Amino acid sequence: MKRRIRVVLGVATAICCLIVAGTALAIGNGVPDGNGHPNVGLLAVGFEENGVLKRFIDCSGSYAGPRKGGGGSVFLTAGHCVEFMPAAGIAGSQLWVTFDTNATFDPDTGEVLGATTWHHATAFAFDPDWGHDTGNLKDYAVVLLENTIPGLTPVQLPTAGLLDAMAAKGGMKPGVPFDNVGYGFVPNGPGGHPAFAPPPGRMFSTSLFKGLTKAWLKLQMNENAADGNGGSCFGDSGSPKFVHGTNTVVAVTTGGDGVCRAESINQRLDVADARAFLRQYLDVP
Repeated sequence: MKRRIRVVLGVATAICCLIVAGTALAIGNGVPDGNGHPNVGLLAVGFEENGVLKRFIDCSGSYAGPRKGGGGSVFLTAGHCVEFMPAAGIAGSQLWVTFDTNATFDPDTGEVLGATTWHHATAFAFDPDWGHDTGNLKDYAVVLLENTIPGLTPVQLPTAGLLDAMAAKGGMKPGVPFDNVGYGFVPNGPGGHPAFAPPPGRMFSTSLFKGLTKAWLKLQMNENAADGNGGSCFGDSGSPKFVHGTNTVVAVTTGGDGVCRAESINQRLDVADARAFLRQYLDVP
């Protein structure tokens, strides 16, 4: 069973690697987030072993609030975190989310450790055009949770064309920071071939603006930068990219370079296709 779990949960990482020539799935050069972003969570897949339910890390993501029309709530993540699941025989009812800040995982098996509170999902959905266009993967998805989560403030979705509006006002120049928050591996080690270690829990860092396309927000990783800026890595896929110092999510983590040091590629949420998809499940501003 452990081998099967590693193989199944490795599919999401492999797909991301093939598409964007690497992965940007942990927070590099980060610090423990504590209670800084309680609406950022860890997505796990549950399997029973000898009658005991065990949960294994898949991706990160964020709480987007009650589902439109009622009936539970919505966890926002990346499309590649769930698109492989139908073929792998993984049902929505096998998905779980925790927002515990101390959650981490076993580096060998991927089993989630340190989480005491879990929220059960019923289904997941991703754009049916996911992956058809490498210039716009449409790499966003939702996991539908059974219940709302009292006391947890949802992330704020962006208004239409927010990043373009920021650029028009001169707010998207090189060096402008965005905030990274997630549960993925922490890159460490010398040179360009770092080892990867599980984080002590939910982590936070900032990345600097690098470029903007119709689909992507590109950020510099600079994992070893002396100025303290960092980036994303394995396990951070689906995690939110916040406008610095705010609760507004403008993109979800999609990919990056294989050693988590150069740049991250992040799927924009302020564009028409993402807004149309999310509007099925959420009230979009």
